[in-house]
Amino acid sequence: METKINRNPAESSREAALARKSVVDMLKECVEGLLYPSESDERLKVIDWQADHQAPFNTILFRKYIGLPATERVETMPWEKFFDVVLNKQDWWTDNEIERAEKFATIKKIMEENLTELEYLRAGRVEIEAYLIGKDADGKWKGLKTLIIES
Repeated sequence: METKINRNPAESSREAALARKSVVDMLKECVEGLLYPSESDERLKVIDWQADHQAPFNTILFRKYIGLPATERVETMPWEKFFDVVLNKQDWWTDNEIERAEKFATIKKIMEENLTELEYLRAGRVEIEAYLIGKDADGKWKGLKTLIIES
C-alpha cells in the first residue's frame, strides 16, 4: 500500500519559486548587507556578464572585459581560495563571523551547483579587484566582485 504525502500548497509554491530563480537573483539575495573582510570590509557585487567567451576566462580577455591596461597586475587563483578567509573558522570568531561564514557557505553552494568553470581573478596590488566568476547554463559569465585591501 502506497502512502501519499500531503504537501502544504504554500510550501510547494515556495519550492517552485526557488527553482525558478536565476543564479543572479539567488546571489543578489545572499550578498545583501554582506561584507567581504580585508583591511577594509567591502560589499560584494553580483556580476551578470552576457559574454559567452570560451573558458578559461584568461587574463587577456579579463583585462579587456574590465578595461585594465596591460601594465596592471592580474593573477588567477583556484576559485576555492576566494572563500578561505570567510570559511576557515578562527578561535577568535564571534557569532557575527560565524553567521557571516554561514552566508558565504550558502553562496559557495549556489555557485558550485549553478555555475561551471569557476575562476578567481584578481587585478591590482594593494587595492585588489577580486572576481569570482563561472558559466551559467546558457554559457554566460556570472559571479561576484569585491574589493580586497592588502597592504
